[in-house]
Amino acid sequence: MAERQFQTKVKSIQSDWGGEFRCLTQFFTSLSIIQRRSCPHTSEQNETVERQHRHVVETGLTLLAQYHLPQQFWHFAFETAVYLINRLPSRVYSNKYPFEHIFKRKPDYSFFRVFGCQCFPYLRPYNNHKIDIRSTPCVFLGYSPAHHGYRCFDPNIERIYIVRHVRFNEHVFPYHKSPPTPTPSQLEQSCVSIFPEPPPFIPADPIEPSSTLQPSQSDLPFPTEPTPTTPTTSTHNHTTTTATDSTHLTLCTRLPVQSQILHSKLVPLIYAQIPNSLPFTTRLPIIPSP
Repeated sequence: MAERQFQTKVKSIQSDWGGEFRCLTQFFTSLSIIQRRSCPHTSEQNETVERQHRHVVETGLTLLAQYHLPQQFWHFAFETAVYLINRLPSRVYSNKYPFEHIFKRKPDYSFFRVFGCQCFPYLRPYNNHKIDIRSTPCVFLGYSPAHHGYRCFDPNIERIYIVRHVRFNEHVFPYHKSPPTPTPSQLEQSCVSIFPEPPPFIPADPIEPSSTLQPSQSDLPFPTEPTPTTPTTSTHNHTTTTATDSTHLTLCTRLPVQSQILHSKLVPLIYAQIPNSLPFTTRLPIIPSP
C-alpha cells in the first residue's frame, strides 16, 4: 500500500517479538525489509506505537462509556476512534491533521455524526414489498472503511445496514436508559429526618413596645465606655479621696497594656478600691506619673 499510494518503499519495521510478528520474518526477508525487534519485556522501546495504541484504546472506551453502549460493540468503537484521531489536529504535525499530512487535503467534517445516537436509514432497497416500512430506528455505529456511508444497527433484528442516506437524531441515544421516576410514596420513604418527631412549637415571649434590647458587656467584642457617674468627694484632714463604681474598675482592668489610659490615673483608681483591712504589704504602690 505504501508503494502504490504514496510512491515510497518500506525499509525497516520496528516491533516486538510477539507471536503475530514471528511468522512475518521470512516475508520481510524476501522483500529486503529490515525487521528490528525490541528487547524482551521492554515495551518502552516501542514508545510511539505503544502510545498510539493507548490513545486508540482510551478513545474507544470513552465512546462506549459516554453513550452507554454494550461491550459487544467495542470493535466498532475502536474503528471510529481511529477514524476520528486521523482527522483531528495533532501537535506532532504542527496542529495539522494526519489525514491532511498524508493526502494533502483537509477532511470533510460535515460527514461526522455523534457515535451511538439514534438514526433512521433509508431502507427502501432492502424491502421485499412496496408497502413495507421504509425506515426503522437504528443505532449509529460509525463509518464503513470500504464505503462512503454509515453503519446503522437495528437492535430488533440485530442487523447492520451500510447506508448513505440517513437521518440522525443526535440528541437521543437508544442504549441510554434514564432512571425511572420515583412515585410520591417512594419519595416519602426515601426521606430520612434527624428528628424522630417534629419538634414542638414553642411560642416566643411577647416583647413590650417600651422595652429595648441591650447587649450585655460579655457579648461585646471589646469593652465599651461606661456611663459616667458623678464622683463623691469627701474632705478629711486636708486629703481628698475619690471613689467610683466597681463596674468602672472591672471595665478598666479588661483593657490591655497597650491602651491609651494614663498610668497616673489607673494606679490611684485601683489603690482606692483596696480595703483598709488588708495588710500594708499587700497594697499596690502608687507610682507617680512621669
